[in-house]
Amino acid sequence: MTDDEVPRSRTCRGRTRLKTMCIKINKGKKVPLTIDVNIGVASGPNSHNFSSYLGVVFSERISILIPSWDNVTEHERNMIW
Repeated sequence: MTDDEVPRSRTCRGRTRLKTMCIKINKGKKVPLTIDVNIGVASGPNSHNFSSYLGVVFSERISILIPSWDNVTEHERNMIW
């Protein structure tokens, strides 16, 4: 290593928090979203943010060690909804 080379620490991407979506929801603002009931897919300009937000909520509330949705307690499911 020469004097000009500086060792760099490796940085990580970090955890997704979706601050703007959380702020809107906490203020009681509704985010426009269209859900096709037949196939259960969200569409519209906020569909990607909404699905990412659901992932954040689930990862905060449900342990990664639970093998399937069937093993989630009724209390935990109600807390998420």
